[in-house]
This record gives sequence, structure tokens and C-alpha cells, in this order.
Amino acid sequence: MAPESVLFRGDDSPVLVEASLACRVCLSGDVEYVLKPELWAAEADCVCLACGERRTVSLTEEQALRLALHRR
Repeated sequence: MAPESVLFRGDDSPVLVEASLACRVCLSGDVEYVLKPELWAAEADCVCLACGERRTVSLTEEQALRLALHRR
């Protein structure tokens, strides 16, 4: 399955970043992610702590930098 896209900018508030990563199944914001930066593209493996749903999201360079700096 292809990674899905998320919509946030590098300068968005933390609430918008968390909303973009929220679970698509149960809508929980309690999501953990593992950033996988690559030379030409970045992804994050996400898992919902509420329902266990797993997904991979593709990231722009700006989004990957933001997630690398943004830790809850």
C-alpha cells in the first residue's frame, strides 16, 4: 500500500501537526511515529495507541524536519 500524505507546514502550531497525524480509523490523537528520513524522501511509520491502526505517511523535507524537532 502506498504511503498517504499529511497536510501541515513546518511553521504550523503543534495542534495542527498532531491533527494531521491523528488516526484515520478512530480519530484519536494518541499516535506515536517513527521518522524514517531518506536522502530523496522521508516517511513516518505511525501507530495509533488507542486502536492499534498502523500506517505510513510520506513527508516533505519541511515536514520531516518539523517532526524531527517536534517531540511530545
